[in-house]
Amino acid sequence: MSVRRIKNHGRWVWQARVAYRGLRKAAFRNSKEEAREAEASLVQELKSRAGEAESRATRPATMKDLFEFYVGDLQARGKGPDSVGRAIETARAMELLTPDLLEVPVGRISDKDIFAFREARERDGAKPSTVNRDFRTLRAALKKARPDYHFPGGAFFPEDETRVRWLRPDEEILVIEPMRSPFKEMSKLAALTLMRQGEIRLLRRECVHLEQGVVLLPRAKGGARSVILNAEAQKILRKQLESRESDWVFPNPDGTPYSRVHVSRVFRKASRSSGLRDFHFHDLRHHGATMALNAGFSGEIVMKLGGWKTAKMMRRYAAVTDQTLRAAAEATSGSAEWQGRAKAATPHSTRPRKGLKVGVSGRSETECTHFAININSGHIKPAP
Repeated sequence: MSVRRIKNHGRWVWQARVAYRGLRKAAFRNSKEEAREAEASLVQELKSRAGEAESRATRPATMKDLFEFYVGDLQARGKGPDSVGRAIETARAMELLTPDLLEVPVGRISDKDIFAFREARERDGAKPSTVNRDFRTLRAALKKARPDYHFPGGAFFPEDETRVRWLRPDEEILVIEPMRSPFKEMSKLAALTLMRQGEIRLLRRECVHLEQGVVLLPRAKGGARSVILNAEAQKILRKQLESRESDWVFPNPDGTPYSRVHVSRVFRKASRSSGLRDFHFHDLRHHGATMALNAGFSGEIVMKLGGWKTAKMMRRYAAVTDQTLRAAAEATSGSAEWQGRAKAATPHSTRPRKGLKVGVSGRSETECTHFAININSGHIKPAP
């Protein structure tokens, strides 16, 4: 602690400078007496701040603390904006609907609290799929802090397995073709490459390597990976790159990327105009995976094509079409004619796309670290 006269920006003033437990602060006054008074005030302020820091360090870690560290961990591991945004949205929903739950210590979270959050989300009008996404985020965060905690499986709503997530050739024309540029090109690219909306919206020029026929995604949801481009996808990207000077492949008129809400709204309007009431932009990823699977490629190849880490996740996206099942049913009769009939009857939607190239993605694996969390003391930090 000190009070001294110094020259600051060309004029002489009195400086009060204090330090307390690693915290520092200074103030400038016109007279020595005023600087002395400021010195005493600054000391009290730093003591109060140090006491608050000690209190936070000793109190039990809460769900609010866990969300903050989980978001930071996602960013540190290079996760994309969609993954980080989902965690932030879940935290905001909990703050809005069940604020008391954010103050519950992580070590005391129970199944009852999980179901209370679900009921609050239901009353708020959230769709089952939205609640399930919240729960997947919440389960991942809790697994980091409490690996021993078993998230209640019954909290998840049953997945709707009946909703159509792929398009017939005529539907593909009705939905995608009427959209204005660049939304039409973005939608086509999603179906051709299985890229997510966020990966397309935020695609940068330097990530596109047309000479190798790949797009390198350094911050994809499942980690860094490469996306194989077929001839049609390369044509779309080449046209975009040649027609614009922006760092972004699909820039807004103001030069920035389109928002997720904007792209979703345009696509939703187009799909509803074509008669599809519940088909979303993300379903184009399901559509592309289904086309590849029914074209005869193995589940392992489709899994690599879409960047999924497990076959279970891939199966959530790729479906076997009626035409493929009908051909398989004919095969059970033992008739040799089924092959010719199946080939003749196979529609465009089940034939391999021209120029389709399938390869193993160059994904760099990132280890999933646990948080080193002391539930009683409140310390949370990534484990070394």
